[in-house]
Amino acid sequence: MDYYNILGVPKEADEEQIKQAYRRKAKKYHPDLNPDNPEAEAKFKDIVEAYEILSNAERRKEYDLKQEKESNRDRTTYQNSAKDRDNDFAPHMDFGAFTKDMEKYFGFSFTAGASPQGQAYAQGGQNVGGSKKNPLDVTDMFEAFMKIK
Repeated sequence: MDYYNILGVPKEADEEQIKQAYRRKAKKYHPDLNPDNPEAEAKFKDIVEAYEILSNAERRKEYDLKQEKESNRDRTTYQNSAKDRDNDFAPHMDFGAFTKDMEKYFGFSFTAGASPQGQAYAQGGQNVGGSKKNPLDVTDMFEAFMKIK
C-alpha cells in the first residue's frame, strides 16, 4: 500500500501537510458520515493506517526504506527479465534444419541460388537445371508491373 497516495500527499510532505490531508480524508470517509457504505469504511481504515505510519518519524523512515527496497527489487527483477527475454531469442536455433524441412515441404530451396537438388536458378528466378521454379519469386510480376521488360 502506498500511504502517500492514500493521503494524497507527496513523499516530501511535512508533518503539517500530512495532518491536514488526514483530517480532510478522514472526515470525507468517516463511517459515521457514510453509514452502510463498506467502501468508505475500508478507505477510512486505510487512511488511519497511513496516518499512523506517516505521522511517526521513525515508522515513516522505516516505511520509506521498505518502499525503496521494494522499488529497487522490482526494477532489478524487470531488468533481469528483460535480459532473459533478449537472451531467449533463439540464439541456439538451427535454421539449417528448418530450411531443409521447408525445402522438403515446398519442393524448392529458400536459399538464393540453389534448389533442393542443388541446381542453381538463373537471374529472374528461371530454373537452369529443369526442376521447379520458386513460386515465391515475384520478379516477373514486379518487372511486368514496373514495365521493366
